[in-house]
Amino acid sequence: MVVYKAGPAGFRESAARYFVSRKAGIADWVLSGKLLFEPLWRECLMRWSDEDWKRFLDNMKHLSVESVSMPAALYILVFKAPDNRLFLNLYWETVRYIRFAYLMVRKDQAVLTDQELEGLSREEVISLLGQTFETLYGRITADLLSFIAQAQDEFDLGDMEQVPFYWNIYRKRPQMRYTLVSRILREIERGDYPRGTYLPSLPCMAQRYEVSFNTVRRSLSILDSMGITRSLQGKGTLVLAEAEKADLANPEIREGMKLYLDSLQLMTLTIKPVVQYTLENAPADAVEKLQYDVRQLGKNRNSYKIFEVVLTFIAENCRLNLVKECYNKLRELIVWGYPIALLRLREREFHMEYNDMVAQAGRYLDEGNAEAFSGSVKEFMGREYQEVRIFLESADTRQ
Repeated sequence: MVVYKAGPAGFRESAARYFVSRKAGIADWVLSGKLLFEPLWRECLMRWSDEDWKRFLDNMKHLSVESVSMPAALYILVFKAPDNRLFLNLYWETVRYIRFAYLMVRKDQAVLTDQELEGLSREEVISLLGQTFETLYGRITADLLSFIAQAQDEFDLGDMEQVPFYWNIYRKRPQMRYTLVSRILREIERGDYPRGTYLPSLPCMAQRYEVSFNTVRRSLSILDSMGITRSLQGKGTLVLAEAEKADLANPEIREGMKLYLDSLQLMTLTIKPVVQYTLENAPADAVEKLQYDVRQLGKNRNSYKIFEVVLTFIAENCRLNLVKECYNKLRELIVWGYPIALLRLREREFHMEYNDMVAQAGRYLDEGNAEAFSGSVKEFMGREYQEVRIFLESADTRQ
């Protein structure tokens, strides 16, 4: 075995190549973090019980930090608490990309002293922590961007190709299979594969989606278990005219539904600032298209599709690549809710539940009130999260 040991100059050049290639992503992260992680952090802490909050304060005072910065350690502590793997997954993926957490490590670091915390309300502590973290991250960002500027000249890296942030939701999960299921579901929902018709043959689908036969076969098996399709010997895979009951005992179905529920919760907590930012910075023609699309929901009696309309708007118009990557992945995950929506449609008039709310949101949009419109979208998302959670819990009891 040959072990390469780099000297200080070698380490500096390696660091230069790593960070210069992520210069755009680091600059993007500064604002993206405010839209994604600050709302998650605040909401998680505000929803904790008094007992959990007291435990958090004790942990904050005695937290042992060896490998990551104190702010990162506290974020991890908070995001580990909810039963939602996406919170911590998204944070860790950004840490792996930017490596801020490792650049700020100091064994003597402290966040807030007992004297600073004394007499403060929970809201005041959270605000003070936010200000402290913003100062720390602002300083390290400035230092890092200064290093990047020097390194570009020092190592002639001015034209280095940029490495974008990629959110690997399916780490330790069968990514290609889940991604293909999401894609086929979206195409069925869109009408590319009409209900009552057969999907293309296995070889055709493998060629179209550029995956193996086995990946297609396993993906179709999941769709069968979801009650969306039925594979018939010698005929192919039929898109069912009406969705059947999903097999919630199937571990892959349960995993997909859990990811769907987690994605709804993550969006409930972050979508208001994301929508408001995107609206306030989108070109006029994009906003006009959104206004038109929202009006059409009422005319076509499918107001429940407001989520798809808004998420498409974010994916196409948000200027922040980290936010776009995050919401594109969440948009992929919410397709897992399609069979749930079909089953709920059987039970009641789904459109009417959202019609008045969507109409009011449309009026806010036409008035140019981005804050009120984004608040309405958050209300929709929160309501949907609660409805789906209750639906899945009741489905569990019926299994």
